[in-house]
Amino acid sequence: MKRENKQYTNHLYNPTKRLPAVLLLVVFLFLAVFVKMFAVIIIDGGNLQTKAIGQWMRDLPTDAPRGNILDRNGNVLAATATRYNLYVRPSATKDKPAVAKLLSEVFGYEYEKTLEKISKRTSEVTVATQATKEQLNIIYASGLEGIYYAEDNRRFYPYGDFMTQVLGFCSSDGFGQTGIEAYYDKYLTGVNGQIMTETDLIGRELGSGGTYYLPSTPGMNVITTLDTTIQQIVDGAIAAAVAKFNPKGVACIVMDYDTGGIAALSEYPSFDLNDVPRDDLEALFSHSKSSIVSSVYEPGSTFKILTAAAALDAGKISVSDRFYCPGSKTVDGKRIRCWKSVGHGSIDFAQGVEGSCNCVFMESALRMGTNTFYDYLREFGLTSKTGVDMTGETSGIFISRDAVKTVDLARIGFGQAVAVTPIGLIGATSSVMNGGTRITPHLLSGVTDASGKMTFGFGQTSQGNRVISQKTSETMRSLLESVVTTGSGKGAYVPGYRVAGKTGTAQKYANGSIASGKYISSFLGFSLTEGANYAVLMIVDEPQGYMYYGSLVAAPLVGGIFAGIFDYLGIEPVYTGEEADIIGTEFALPDFTGMSINEAKNAIAKLGLYLEIDGEGGSVNGQYPLAGVTVDKRNTVLLLT
Repeated sequence: MKRENKQYTNHLYNPTKRLPAVLLLVVFLFLAVFVKMFAVIIIDGGNLQTKAIGQWMRDLPTDAPRGNILDRNGNVLAATATRYNLYVRPSATKDKPAVAKLLSEVFGYEYEKTLEKISKRTSEVTVATQATKEQLNIIYASGLEGIYYAEDNRRFYPYGDFMTQVLGFCSSDGFGQTGIEAYYDKYLTGVNGQIMTETDLIGRELGSGGTYYLPSTPGMNVITTLDTTIQQIVDGAIAAAVAKFNPKGVACIVMDYDTGGIAALSEYPSFDLNDVPRDDLEALFSHSKSSIVSSVYEPGSTFKILTAAAALDAGKISVSDRFYCPGSKTVDGKRIRCWKSVGHGSIDFAQGVEGSCNCVFMESALRMGTNTFYDYLREFGLTSKTGVDMTGETSGIFISRDAVKTVDLARIGFGQAVAVTPIGLIGATSSVMNGGTRITPHLLSGVTDASGKMTFGFGQTSQGNRVISQKTSETMRSLLESVVTTGSGKGAYVPGYRVAGKTGTAQKYANGSIASGKYISSFLGFSLTEGANYAVLMIVDEPQGYMYYGSLVAAPLVGGIFAGIFDYLGIEPVYTGEEADIIGTEFALPDFTGMSINEAKNAIAKLGLYLEIDGEGGSVNGQYPLAGVTVDKRNTVLLLT
């Protein structure tokens, strides 16, 4: 019995039997250590190294300068002003009184407060923000230790309240919020750098350590199609409109109708981009948004350009076709009035365009039919966004094709029952004037790096999708030029130059019904003078008083813009001898008050003046311009009945 127990004990404690288990444990432990080392060195090495550097190095960021925005001539529209933020590290400052004295002298601080501030037990304290380069140089010329700096780049707009909606602005941390600043933020934003200094665990700079500078990469420059001088001309016209008509708002865009390049875009009201009203959110949102790309309006008679072009191109109308306008047209049992309540009488199509007869354009739309007309509107690009490189663009609003009634089609023909964006309208009508091809409005011309090397360019000259024929385009150019030489657009005529265009006067709606006394006055003009292929759309929202017709309000403003552009471009006038017939000699305007409408109409026709009538009375009880004012044949006379 005892022998058996001894054999059992020897078997249990035999070393040779335990060796495999020990070896297995050792292998496991080594494997575990190896895996841990692999994880630390290979997998987490980068992160751990970064943490270690963060413990023994202190870094200050250097903001990357944001790229500039320039006009097509190289004028800077938005730039970056570099300023500096200064810091003091108390643990690294050997002579605190001297540092406090220096800061007090450079920045006008109180010495005692400054000394107290930089003597606190903290790793770092900010002592100055927005310091200039000159102030920084004085600080570093002193040779005092413990003072550090970081670049702080702030956006600066040299022209202030200028191109506010189109340029846009940046957030406080330097990212684009609206306009070009937001749309091309990926190009304009640079890559920040760092200044790193070796320190101990409590932030003291190591004497044997060094300072390492990781430079920032500046953002790229965006070159636009904008022209500072043309913008200034437009701004002057808008200021004149505000002073004369006290409107709710004014908007104007100038665009090359061959390429789609936008030369100027201005809107009122606006604000200084160097003083963004961030504390007034209502003003900020309403004045920073571009109504030209993001708001729709009923265009009125300027839309007739598209109706005429589509009807001619479809072969449903010819220039020699005759119409009769009694002052209204009944469609689907509803009487739709012409703007001229007494009617235009018997006229041909060219006269209908020149006189902006609603009855002519109703008939043009009805002859085309809904499908043909809507097909043209789609090809003109009005039923979709233009693709302009600005934030917030919307598309036009049209009645669904299958829901259009005959009476709706008639109204659409003269610019009612539709809503379009200004950018959509000028883009669509540009194809009517440029030979028939559709273009894309745009602001970008190219992108360059900090050295000026072009990295990206907008190579478009004309998009090329044909909408109407070359022949139709030529016919429309001639028809719209006659509007300016003898029709409602005479106020836009510039002697020695060729200008075409169309006036627009649209009533505004509120809560589904016409808003009494509220109008949108507009003029859409086109230069036919070689070397200045510009379209100009001027919109005056709710001009005050009885002068609300596009012929009286917007057309003369556009004429002034064209005159300024021709002068700026150095294009000399070419006189043909027709100027005398179009302008005539100056004379004092007679008094028409007390006359019957027919008597006044005949007298005004003999003077060669264009006539607008407000009201449906039979006699004249007021007029503009007033009797005795010096005028010529470019003036439009408004009779109040």
